[in-house]
This record gives sequence, C-alpha cells and structure tokens, in this order.
Amino acid sequence: MKEKRTLLQSIKKDFLKGLRRIYWYTFTKINYYYLTTLFGFKKKKISSYKITLVCPTRERINKFKRMVESLMKTVNDPKNIELLILLDSDDPELDSYKIESETINKKGLATKLYIIDLDSNSKRINYLVYKSVGDIIFTISDDISFLSKDWDHYINKEFSKINIDKPFCLWITSGVKYNYLHCDFPIINRSWYETLGYHSSEYFAHWYLDAWICDLCFRSKKFLVTDLIKIHQFSANKYKDEIDNTHLKNIGMQKTNNDHKTWVQTKNIRISESNKLTQ
Repeated sequence: MKEKRTLLQSIKKDFLKGLRRIYWYTFTKINYYYLTTLFGFKKKKISSYKITLVCPTRERINKFKRMVESLMKTVNDPKNIELLILLDSDDPELDSYKIESETINKKGLATKLYIIDLDSNSKRINYLVYKSVGDIIFTISDDISFLSKDWDHYINKEFSKINIDKPFCLWITSGVKYNYLHCDFPIINRSWYETLGYHSSEYFAHWYLDAWICDLCFRSKKFLVTDLIKIHQFSANKYKDEIDNTHLKNIGMQKTNNDHKTWVQTKNIRISESNKLTQ
C-alpha cells in the first residue's frame, strides 16, 4: 500500500519538481541557442546523414499504412531513409505487411521487413538497429503521424550542430507536456549506439525504454531539444477507437511484469552507462 505523504512532504516534493523544471528548461534553451549560434558562426553546412527508421509492429496494418502515408507526404529525401520493420511469424496480417513493404520500396523508400520471434520490444528494437546502416537511428511507432514538413532535413540540420562521431541524442516534439523533461521518441546517432552496444535496455520488456534513454541524456547532458520536428501519436490511452489487440496485449504485459521495480533497481547501472557517453 502506498504510504500517504504529510503536507510538508508534499510541499517539498512540489518545490523540488518546480526547481527541476526550471533547471532543465533553462539548460535546454541555452544549450540549443549556444549550439545553433556556434553552427551559424562557423558557417557549417548541413550534412546529409543516412537516417534509419526502426519500427516493430504487430497486427496493425491499417495504422502502419497511416503512418507511412504521413511519412511519405512530409519526407524531404526518401532516398536517404531506410525503414526497418519487424514482425512476429504468427502475425495474422503478415501477408498485408509484405505487400505494403513492397509498395513502399516502389515509391523510392528502402524498406526491409524482418520476421523473427522475440519476447520483448527492447529485443525487437535492438535486432533492427543491429541490422541498420544509418548514421542516425529513429525508433518510431506504427501509431504515429509525421506532422513536420521536411522532418528528415531538420534531423540532419540538428545533428550537424554537434560532432557526429560523439554520442548524442535529439529530442523531438510528440505532445508531451514538458518536452524538455521527456521524449517519447528520442533519436540517437550511431556513436551513441556503438558506445553502449545497444539501443534499448533489455532489462525491460516493453516499458521504460524511452525513459532509459532520456535518463542517460540528463546524466550525460548529451542531448538537444528541438521544436522543428513534430509528430502526433494516436495513443490508445487517449483515443478509445485506437484500442486494438496489440494494445490490450501490452496492457496485460504491463500488469504482470516488474518494469517499474527494475527501473528503481537499475539506477546505478544508468549512472555507469551515462558515464560511458561522456568519455
């Protein structure tokens, strides 16, 4: 049973929350202004990095098509993108995904579909990232919609402001209330992946994957928050008509796993991992 806080404890907690918000809001704004000004002062050119989109999906072909449609409408250079998809072998919509994958390829966006059975979303993501060739790795969900025109151009622009050979992460806007405190879809460069040896922590089955990356960002300060790239997520937690079998399966898994307990227990590991990013 959750212990009830005293009034003093509640006031202290709210005060510390406020300080945290002020600190990270100030840091992210100054950091963005500094890197942007430095980039302009040095008159650096915007690099054209290969961008890998990583998308595990299951039994959501219509949502996947909606996502792809928004992607194709807003992308600047599809030839500079690779889309990697992972499916379970028993997915009832497997044939439809295969057809859609072929259609995307014909439209000029390189797409690869992998069929392999893995027992966690973290393992699915890591498998796809291992197969990727991009300089920049962007893990997406089948229930998102790309809003920003030329989003890939702006990803390249933001990563051009830093040393691409050093670990770094880009936070985009996806409807989170405080976009300087959390990012649902953090984008990392290959150096980040190679330094740690993984994209998503396999301590967790499904949850806390983005929180792990964000926590490492806070501890290392190797991240940039941008308003230039916006996406919308049709989350089943917000939209009742978005509820499907995959969502219900994930909710069931949430009730039975110990991801929150694991999160608390892995604090020292996160500290150690963040130190690797600054070496």
